[in-house]
Amino acid sequence: MTIADRYGLPLFTSSSVAAQRYQEGMDRQLSYGAGAEEGFAGAIAADEGFAMPHAGAALMALFRGDGAAARASVGRARELATGATRREQQHIEALATLVGGDTARGLALVDEHVAEFPRDALLVNQASSTIGFAGRPDREEFRMAFLQRLAPAYGEDWWFQSALAFTYHETGRYAESRQLSERSLAKYPGNAHASHNIAHCCFETLDNDGGVAFLGDWLAGYDRRAPFHCHLAWHLSLFELHRGNDRLALEICERDVVRSANGRLALIDGSALLWRLMLYDRANEALPWTPMAELAARGPRPGFIFGDVHAGLAYAASGDRAALSALIDGLRALAAKGHPTASVAAPLVEAAAAFGAGDFPGTLALLEPIQDQMHRMGGSHAQWELFEETMVVCYLRLGRREQAIRLLRKRLAHRASRQDLAWLRAAEAGSEASRVSGS
Repeated sequence: MTIADRYGLPLFTSSSVAAQRYQEGMDRQLSYGAGAEEGFAGAIAADEGFAMPHAGAALMALFRGDGAAARASVGRARELATGATRREQQHIEALATLVGGDTARGLALVDEHVAEFPRDALLVNQASSTIGFAGRPDREEFRMAFLQRLAPAYGEDWWFQSALAFTYHETGRYAESRQLSERSLAKYPGNAHASHNIAHCCFETLDNDGGVAFLGDWLAGYDRRAPFHCHLAWHLSLFELHRGNDRLALEICERDVVRSANGRLALIDGSALLWRLMLYDRANEALPWTPMAELAARGPRPGFIFGDVHAGLAYAASGDRAALSALIDGLRALAAKGHPTASVAAPLVEAAAAFGAGDFPGTLALLEPIQDQMHRMGGSHAQWELFEETMVVCYLRLGRREQAIRLLRKRLAHRASRQDLAWLRAAEAGSEASRVSGS
């Protein structure tokens, strides 16, 4: 009897236990649930010669930022795949190419593969994530087109609904994103992918109260060991920050983000929240930047570019000039070699360094030329807009109110946030005072 996964794809194993444990790992991986690694490990224990759980383990290591472990696992999968199905061999080869850092070739292999095997969900999921960090100027439209092309193969599948919904909220289709995500949660209530989408929809539509109510309840039943607990806690802290609950936002950050077992996300999300507190000038105590700088120092720099940008924030805020200099040199070297996102990341980190040193004209000189390219750093709008906010603060501190007003009105046309409105009132009041005084 042929053993298949829940997407109907045959698995090269004679062990029903291995197949069951692999499926558990697969669903936990697709839902960002706790236990994916245990599922893949259980599949390997039941059938060491089964290649696919080794590939699954590589995906989990990649998510954690452990490149060495990812390469080792996918290398083992490659060794074992010689007798596997052609689908599994192609899956592993495409994944190995992505893990090896050849993003363009890896995505091309995925594209060829899914033309024949559109329901290879783990690989589609990884490709979607890779597109988000690959530096294309049109990344969200490209990712949405990639997934929409596969939609007929998935029907009402809970994972696919949440994957497609993510692209919708990043392209302004908030109602559709939320509807798809709610349908996904109705089928699989533990799907953190779908809950993440709802958090984004609340953020982009200024429903901070709704975001707190939804995430507060949902996180209560979400395992703290799960890979996305840190990130969803960051969203909760962001809602509280925008509700004016600065102390509570910082408490959530220190408890659930800074101390998260997921070091990569702890660095990214912790630095992003602390930088906002600094920009908003609403922190009445020393911010915990030292743990962020320590997390940044644990990984190879440069490595994962999106993480490098946030490492730059941590180094700048903690005053680690040596680490900043080394990171900037590394990013410049990558940019000189044609790396697609290092050319944006380098000036972003240099701008963070300038801001940390109080050089506001220098910060703007670095950010203004790449203002329309900031999104290429990767992540979501909720993440990369941080640098726009840095520009606003620089304009205000330099008394360049008209430029602040132009940028704020552009931002407010997208989302009328409480902080932007406060900044706009301050900028307009200052401009009016200048006109009255004749200065």
